[in-house]
Amino acid sequence: MEVRTFRLDRVESKGAENYVLYLKGEFEVPRPGQFCMLSLSRDWPVLLPRPFSYFDVEPGACGFASLLVKSRVEGTHALVAAKPGSEVLLTGPLGLPFPNAPKDEPDPICIAGGVGLAPFLLLTKERQAAGKAALQVLFGAASKSGLVAMDSFADAAQHWQLATDDGSEGFHGNALELYRSLLEQSKLDCRAPVYCCGPERMMKAVAEDCMSRSVRCLVSLETYMACGYGVCNGCSVEVTGFGRLRGKKYAKTCTLGPVFDARELVW
Repeated sequence: MEVRTFRLDRVESKGAENYVLYLKGEFEVPRPGQFCMLSLSRDWPVLLPRPFSYFDVEPGACGFASLLVKSRVEGTHALVAAKPGSEVLLTGPLGLPFPNAPKDEPDPICIAGGVGLAPFLLLTKERQAAGKAALQVLFGAASKSGLVAMDSFADAAQHWQLATDDGSEGFHGNALELYRSLLEQSKLDCRAPVYCCGPERMMKAVAEDCMSRSVRCLVSLETYMACGYGVCNGCSVEVTGFGRLRGKKYAKTCTLGPVFDARELVW
């Protein structure tokens, strides 16, 4: 895989240790759900690059890519502290995206938690460019301060439904409870597939709820990775052998994901 060098244009703080990194350069447009491996060319404090979902991409010679990052550990601390003009090493787009929905299927419902919002900006823009209806995005966080980066969706059509555990914004409860409440009120199509990204515990709960009702659920995993393209086996997850993974006990998130059908995974 080719590692390319880009320049860091700027880092925008979104609060609650969340940032959007903007890189300048000529980027290939990824599909929603794809990711890249990222590191700094100098003063990188860890051995390996780190995986991040693409947030937004503007193609062309004067283009950019943005990444939604939560600064938690050494690698992400270094990225958000880097100065404009710093060299960034990037490999991508990598992985399998959210698939194109079948024509006879209702529009998907997106459920996001925290920086799990990242893949849904590209999905929203892709659908908008194709003249499709605006998506329902259910976005949850512990409190209002965790509902970050929604301003990046200003030019993209979507319908927001917000949830906070402490009730400081929107629905008082988590994103799954919001989803169930909207279904009970017939404000969402109970047949619509669910696209989900966020903390593993949240995705597990959403997946189990959908599977119990025979609703298709696709999840984008945030698995730790070392290479990003299938060499190291470090991102392998246990699978059920369902569908395309028939006969497999494990699957590499980087090449057979990060987007999986919830039925494919051993939760």
